[in-house]
Amino acid sequence: MKKILISALIFCLLLSSCSEFLDLKPYGRTIPKTADEFSALLHKHLGDIDYGTDAVIVGNASNVTAYACYADNLDASLTEKDFRKVLPNYIGTRINSFQGLYRNLYSRIRDCNIIINRITEADKSTSKGQEVLATAYTMRAICYYSLIQHYCEPFEKGSSNDQLGVPLVESFDMEARPLRTGLQNVINFVIDDLKKAIDLNISKEEYRFTVDVSKAYLARMYFWAEDWTNAIAVSKEILSKHPLISGEAYVTMLTDRYNKKGNVLLRSYIFPGTSDLSYESVESQIKHRPASKDFVDLFVEKEADIRYELSFNSVRQNQKNPCARVRSAEFCLIIAESYAHLGGKDAESLEWLNKLRENRISPFVPYTMFNLPKVDPDYIIKKDAEDKNLTSLMYAIITERQKELYMEKDRFFELKRNGRPTFWVGANGLKYVMEKFLYTTPLPKSDIDIVNGLKQNKGY
Repeated sequence: MKKILISALIFCLLLSSCSEFLDLKPYGRTIPKTADEFSALLHKHLGDIDYGTDAVIVGNASNVTAYACYADNLDASLTEKDFRKVLPNYIGTRINSFQGLYRNLYSRIRDCNIIINRITEADKSTSKGQEVLATAYTMRAICYYSLIQHYCEPFEKGSSNDQLGVPLVESFDMEARPLRTGLQNVINFVIDDLKKAIDLNISKEEYRFTVDVSKAYLARMYFWAEDWTNAIAVSKEILSKHPLISGEAYVTMLTDRYNKKGNVLLRSYIFPGTSDLSYESVESQIKHRPASKDFVDLFVEKEADIRYELSFNSVRQNQKNPCARVRSAEFCLIIAESYAHLGGKDAESLEWLNKLRENRISPFVPYTMFNLPKVDPDYIIKKDAEDKNLTSLMYAIITERQKELYMEKDRFFELKRNGRPTFWVGANGLKYVMEKFLYTTPLPKSDIDIVNGLKQNKGY
C-alpha cells in the first residue's frame, strides 16, 4: 500500500506546474523519505533520458531538431512543401510551448528539492544516499542552467546582479510565491549545487549524472557567465580524463544510435524502445529542410574535414543524428574561446583551436595569426559574447563550434550568447523575422497572473 501511495504522489507531482505545485496539499499521502524511494523518484527522469522521451533535461531528437530549426544552419525557405507546417520556421511559431518547458523544469526542481531537503543524515553516510543526493544536486543545477538559457537575457558583465534571473525554489514549500531574483544569484546557486555534487564524487553510470557530467555543466555555467579563467580550468580537467578522438572512433561516436561511445559524457537514447519510432520519424523529417549554403560553405576543406560528409550529403540533406550530447570537443572550444577573451592569450587560444582541427581535418594545416580566415562581413554573428566586433580568431572559433556541434542543440544558444542577431526567413509566402527579444522566452502567463509582482520578460 505504501508503494502505491508513493507512486500516486509522484504521478501528481510530475503533472503539476511550479505554481500548481505550490497549491498542492498532499494530505493523506506519503512523501518519499528513504534513499531507495528517492532513487525511484530520480530513475523516472533518468529513464526518460535513456529512452529518448525527455525533452526537458537533456533533450530528444524532436527537441534537438526544433532548436536546429530556430537557428541558422538550416534553410527554412527551401523546406519541401509537405513539411513546411511540420518543421517550425523559427522560434516565434513555437513560443507558447516554452510555457510548458518552464513548468516541467520546475517540476524536476521540485523532485530534487524533496530529496535534498528530506534525505536523512544516516542516508547521507551510505553510498546509495550519496548517489541520489549528488544526482539531485546536478539535476537541479541543470534545470536552473536551462532556465537561465531560456528565460533570462544573456549575461552582461558588471550588470548581472541587476539582470532578471528566475524564481529560486530550493525547498519543499507549498505556500511560497517566489519572485525573480537577480541573474547572478541564480548563477551562483547553479555553481554551488554542482560543486556539492562534485564533492560527492559519484562515478556510478546508473545515475547518469556522474562527477564528470557535473564538471561539464560547471564548465558550461562558468562559460555562459563569462568566467573565462574558471571555464578553462574545469574544461582542462574534463579533457585530461576524456581526450579528443579522431577518425573512425569519432565517426562511430556520432553515428551510434544507442551507445555512449568515445568521449561522450551524457546523451539521450541509451536504450531502443517505443521512442525509436519517433527518432526515425524526426530523422526523416529533417531531411526535407536542407542545410543552408552559408553553413555548407564554412567547410572550406570539404571532404578533408571528417564532419563534412557526416553533416549533410551532396544535396545538403542532413546526415547527422539529431542527438543531445555532452562530449569533450565542446570543452576544447570553450578553452579556445575563453583564452581569446582573456587578452594576450592568442597563442594559447590557437593551440586549443588547432587541437580540435587536427583531429577533424586531414591533411591539416595549423592556424596561425597570419593565416586565420577573414571575418565574413555577411556572417550572421557580428558581436562576440563581450559585445566586441569579431576578430579573425574569434570568428574562426565560433565557426568551428558551429561545424562541430551541428544538430546537437547548441547553435541557437550560440546566437543568443553572441549578440542575438536579427534575421529572417521566407516560407509559405510570409516573412518570419527573428527579433532580438525572441531569444529570451516568456514566463507562463498563469504564473504572472498568480504571483503578484512576478515580472514578465520584455516583448511579451
